[in-house]
Amino acid sequence: MHFDKAAYRIANERIISLIKKNHDWENTEGFIADGVICPDEYEEQPMRVLCILAESYGYDKCKETRIESQPYDDILGVTSNVVKAPRKLATLLWLLHSSFEQRSQKTWDDMPWLFRINNENTTMLQNTLKKVAWINVKKASRKEGTAMDEEEVFAHALRNQAVLREQIKAIAPHLIIVCGKIVFRALLEMKLLGTEVVQGREWQVQAVNADGPRVIEVSHPRNWWGYEKLYRHFEDIYIQMANENWVQCLTRSTPSRYS
Repeated sequence: MHFDKAAYRIANERIISLIKKNHDWENTEGFIADGVICPDEYEEQPMRVLCILAESYGYDKCKETRIESQPYDDILGVTSNVVKAPRKLATLLWLLHSSFEQRSQKTWDDMPWLFRINNENTTMLQNTLKKVAWINVKKASRKEGTAMDEEEVFAHALRNQAVLREQIKAIAPHLIIVCGKIVFRALLEMKLLGTEVVQGREWQVQAVNADGPRVIEVSHPRNWWGYEKLYRHFEDIYIQMANENWVQCLTRSTPSRYS
């Protein structure tokens, strides 16, 4: 799997054009043009991670918002007291990327308290997000303060099948983290996760194919209560990935704190 920055940028402009063609983006279906947050950083990662979620909130009247502005404008909301999911998912990503980079598992004692909103934590989380790709299956942003409609998300995902297929191909991840049952079900329905992947194996790494990316179904990050539970989730993923023979950049996991 190879990530080509130049090819990605060309594909991304084509993807944005497709989204605009299929949405009332100038009036009622404003969207975040999602994907790789910082291609230069993403390209350098020993483990390229793509996070797939349901939808964004609050950009319904904003026409087009580029996800590349995340480090400056925090469009994902890691500094929000109201929005919990991006901060929790970014904390998991910090643990994973830090472990991949140092070639050994971050221990419980290494855990930073990143749920707290302050300048130091924000810098750490923003630097982490620069290393990943982040997309929603529903491109049209939901009005802020409204609840997610699962069937609407599912219908929009099917509507965006061609877009999502091209995004995943251009992003070329090693690991795909799919957040939420409805998102996973939609991707399976569209056969975007391969034919061997099945639903209902939360936190288990599955292979799309022998040479392709690995995929993992996780619960929605808003349900990850507390640091200890999040660390357990990180440990589950890391141990499985470290034991994969094709991950040459990783070593075996260190002993569990919970052993």
